[in-house]
Amino acid sequence: MKVPISKIVLDPETLAALEESTRDLPRASRVARDPVVLVENDTFRVLAGARKVRIAQEAGEKEIECSIKESVTDQERWELLLAEQYHSSLVPPMDLGKAFIEYRDRYEITQQELARRTGITPGTIHHYESLIRTLAPGLGGKVNSGELTFKEARSIADIDDHDRQMEIAKPFVDGRLSSVHVERIVGRAKSAPELSIDQIIEEVVNGKRPAKAPEPVEVEVKERGEPRERNTESLENMVLHLAGELDALHMQVIPEYRRLKLISSLRILDSRLRASLLSLNSGQARESSVPRPMIRNGAGVR
Repeated sequence: MKVPISKIVLDPETLAALEESTRDLPRASRVARDPVVLVENDTFRVLAGARKVRIAQEAGEKEIECSIKESVTDQERWELLLAEQYHSSLVPPMDLGKAFIEYRDRYEITQQELARRTGITPGTIHHYESLIRTLAPGLGGKVNSGELTFKEARSIADIDDHDRQMEIAKPFVDGRLSSVHVERIVGRAKSAPELSIDQIIEEVVNGKRPAKAPEPVEVEVKERGEPRERNTESLENMVLHLAGELDALHMQVIPEYRRLKLISSLRILDSRLRASLLSLNSGQARESSVPRPMIRNGAGVR
């Protein structure tokens, strides 16, 4: 319903908070919802959507589309306040998370039900509440002061260990890292808890993976004077892997300088392969030349 802007009443406290919290925000930020107003005699008191009303006033508009309420309960007032605080950024993230939890505890409703009542997505409510339930206490103030963004904080809150959270948060608080990296860094920290944060940053930001220690090759050592038997399983795996790489080589575009180096390396490999095959075939021939007993009716005949 269209309401004359001249008859809309904004509380002084709401106006002061609105001007303070939205001074640096773009005009289009979170103003899609129509204002909600309560009919009081011949005026309309704003319950939610004060920022959109203020923008309309500054634009010189005469009327604005509003949702009209004849009366509201205390619970509805609280829900409208929560929606107003979120959509107009009127309160810091940690305070909003506490307000969500306090409201849900008071009325014993789920995040999904609160989302339905306020128009805020269940995922968003979950992220705000997770800041209160799982974020390290020392980081809450950083979020409210803006040193740690909401995106950074909600991602870091997925880490269970508070000390680990503090380590991850430090380069973001110091301004050394951008928010674009936070989800990948947190994901890597969860999958590789043995890595330091500096190693994870090197890997995620600079593409440097930590060097893996070579796997030990088991060698069975026999008595002195006897040849050693080598475990060839790892060698077989490497050969099969290399064969697959070589098989795909013809599909790749290789620069000239690298092509010449690769040809040289493959020639060396070719000579080693020929020598190894010769050695293995000679060993098989020697083994096959040893006479074996003939088996006839279960008995060995020489």
